[in-house]
This record gives sequence, structure tokens and C-alpha cells, in this order.
Amino acid sequence: KIAISARDLGCVIHGATGCSGDLVHHHRKGRGHGGVKSRNRVANGLLVCSAWNGAVESVPVLAEQARRHGWKLRTDHEIDTMPVYIPKLGRSVLLDDAGNYLDLERNIIPTQEAA
Repeated sequence: KIAISARDLGCVIHGATGCSGDLVHHHRKGRGHGGVKSRNRVANGLLVCSAWNGAVESVPVLAEQARRHGWKLRTDHEIDTMPVYIPKLGRSVLLDDAGNYLDLERNIIPTQEAA
């Protein structure tokens, strides 16, 4: 969770000032009721506001938008190969377990560009 918070520096959906509620760690690919531990990875997590995290599970239109942007993944999608749209970057990136944003060629995006 520390690596996700350090990477995202606020809600990846609404930015640092547009959140409602506390920040929580969202799993892009759900762990299910049994808690699949292999999905407890930095590349599977995003820092989001609690209001969005609750709504994405209950509002179909929002869930579909989240799937289009890679914020929510179906069980047949691979965490490592599905891009995620990061609004503050204005583009889709890949995430790694070291806590980096990667361009689609898997190059690390410099911290100052992601801030």
C-alpha cells in the first residue's frame, strides 16, 4: 500500500483536490470473496477516493467507464498487460510491482512527469 500511495500521490481518478471521502486502495482486478492473495500486488492497485470506490461497484455506467480505462479489470484480463488511463498524465500506462508508471513500451515514466 505504501508503494501505491507513493506512486499515485492522491486519487488517480479525481486528482488531489477533486476527491470526496478518504483515500482507499482499489484493486483493479477484484480479489473475490475468498481474497485471492496473488492479486495483492502494486500493479493491481490504485489510490482512489472512497466515494468512487464504492460507486464503481454499484453503478453500472461507472463500472463500464472503469473497465474502458483499465481502472477495473475482468477476471480474464492480465494485470501486467492491461493499460490503465491516468488522467493527470493524460495517457494510458502500465503499472509495475516496483511502484512505477510505465509507458506502453515498458519504460519508466520519470517521477517529475507523473507528479
